[in-house]
Amino acid sequence: MEAFHQDEKFREMLEHYSTGTYADAEVELIVNGDFFDPLAVLFLPGETRGRKRAPREIPVEVEEAGAVRQYQRITAGHPVAMQAMRDFLQRGKRIVFRWGNHDASILWPKVQAYLREVLLPPNADQIEFQVRPYVFDGICVDHGHQFEALNQFDETNLFIERRDRKGVKRRIQNLPFGSFFVMGLINRIKLERRYISQVQPFRTYLAISFFIDPLFFMTGGLRAAWFFFKTRFITHPKRFSRFRKTLKLIAEVFRRVSLEEEAEKFLTSSEASARRIQTLILGHNHQATSRTFRNGTQYLNTGTWTPITSLDMGNLGHRVLRTYALIEYVDGKPRASLKIWQGRSTVTDDFA
Repeated sequence: MEAFHQDEKFREMLEHYSTGTYADAEVELIVNGDFFDPLAVLFLPGETRGRKRAPREIPVEVEEAGAVRQYQRITAGHPVAMQAMRDFLQRGKRIVFRWGNHDASILWPKVQAYLREVLLPPNADQIEFQVRPYVFDGICVDHGHQFEALNQFDETNLFIERRDRKGVKRRIQNLPFGSFFVMGLINRIKLERRYISQVQPFRTYLAISFFIDPLFFMTGGLRAAWFFFKTRFITHPKRFSRFRKTLKLIAEVFRRVSLEEEAEKFLTSSEASARRIQTLILGHNHQATSRTFRNGTQYLNTGTWTPITSLDMGNLGHRVLRTYALIEYVDGKPRASLKIWQGRSTVTDDFA
């Protein structure tokens, strides 16, 4: 929920789908990963107390107790959104949480317990935390980060034990390189250029910066190269030791995986056919998409509610699109579509 300023619109949407026509209907909100963004919580509460400058090293490994404190900070910053979800649950609706590469820490049991305390569901089964892709009625809902080597988690080994400098064993999350990159490098750059994570595609921004911001181009490039070398060969050599994976990581830095292409591969695969999956709903890359492939299968990407500055000529400019997928049942069959939440018109909006 970093860079999220749509709390009131979010409240309106949840109220719409839990009152009036939907008051007695079975409604389920699927939160498909990266709803929370603990990777963007630069400092845990108390860490910067008495400091005028950021520390040399921003923590890139957080244990379970630290993860809970991150979520406490996030929820405290979005009281309207949290209350909206509580009201949604109080009206008898359900919430399913999927995890993404930015909020994988939601898989910690104590984080889940904390969210239950915050959201106060009348019945425990009104909140569900999904580890695997959510598949039902021919629809597969997944965040999408697993298609990228940079952000791919080892789902068979999500938590590991690692000794700190004092030799003490610590249980931490087995994060992919992309998470280290965000916490250890992007977060530092954002202290100087807060918009950096909202520009797409990033490689175009880098190319333009060669002309308009050459100092950033050179220093940023050197910092990124050093961070990659340090992470790969010094601080975490065993975790990213495979040569083939190293090459994939480097390749994805220059050419990001197309989720639309990956979706088409999956939806035309024998696996999807065997599981009778007709619709794949992803998020992750913040690019709202609705596509029907030749075999009749459907791909939706729910985009993002946070601001995006696009440097792509097809949709050049700065925008906020409150996109979401709506799954309705008509004659007992599901029908998925991509929507934009307009909400109630207001005279003014907050500048943020």
